[in-house]
Amino acid sequence: MRGRLRRLLAVLDGTPTGTRGQSLVELTLTLPILLVMLMGLTEIGWYANNYLTLLDVVREAGRFGATLDPLAWPDGEELKYHRMDCEDLITNFDKRPFEEQLTWPGPDLSAWGYQPGDDERPIGFYDGVACSVIGNMQPLDFNDDTDDIVVSVFQFVVLNRSLPSAEVRIVGRLPARANECENDDEYDPFDWNRDGNGSGIDEDTARFDSSWDNVRGYVFRGNHQMNFGAPMDCLGSAFSTADVEEMLDFNGHPDRARKIDEVANFGLVLVEVFWRHRQLLALPWFNLGPLADGQMIHVWAFFPVSAAEPDLDY
Repeated sequence: MRGRLRRLLAVLDGTPTGTRGQSLVELTLTLPILLVMLMGLTEIGWYANNYLTLLDVVREAGRFGATLDPLAWPDGEELKYHRMDCEDLITNFDKRPFEEQLTWPGPDLSAWGYQPGDDERPIGFYDGVACSVIGNMQPLDFNDDTDDIVVSVFQFVVLNRSLPSAEVRIVGRLPARANECENDDEYDPFDWNRDGNGSGIDEDTARFDSSWDNVRGYVFRGNHQMNFGAPMDCLGSAFSTADVEEMLDFNGHPDRARKIDEVANFGLVLVEVFWRHRQLLALPWFNLGPLADGQMIHVWAFFPVSAAEPDLDY
């Protein structure tokens, strides 16, 4: 009885008992878990910050493209190396003015028709939009070997307006020599009535191409490549013409008929950025399997372009 009383008094008095070292053991067991959770939250916050930064950048580039005229771009120039940089100096492939990058960065794109240019041009529509991304994405860096920027312009009209059969249809996708992927697209966008004859919009009839480009949009580096089971990969945009047409057509919307009736014939610029995210801490237990290569962040934005409005009544 006296022994129990002494132990009780010792506990009330704070005298160490047989539980000596319990807190240290508990801390040893829980601290690694807490540290991993803290580092995981840090990586998630880093990823979210980079994603939001890129989202703002792609929107700013879309606003910039909305003020320019994509139809002023010469067809075929998007397949020239010298039109895929941000410098006006001959033979330079610089992401920022007055750098000293003299050789083409990124993969060899000769299989897709890209050839070195023998002259430099002033910044135009597509390279201007891409360079807007480069100029606004700091402090993030653009990696020539992994990252890419893709710019596409869509022209669309409303067919059979005010009728039950009304639909939004894309009647052109620019650049004209880089607008479809084999096995993912079903037709050239400039074949707007889908008869296979290239019935286009006035002078745009000449932009119809019956062969597969396997390039979708103006690509800044050609690093984003997709495989649809065709003999060669496809470069560029992750969106097919049918994907964009489905979004514009309000499929499944309960108020679809009214919305389509209010749609005007117009043009859109689509800006996409593919950026390889790298971890901030790069700790070994967060770099297992596919995580070791980093995660590809894909951000995109649509903006209206009045200069690309099609001249077509149907």
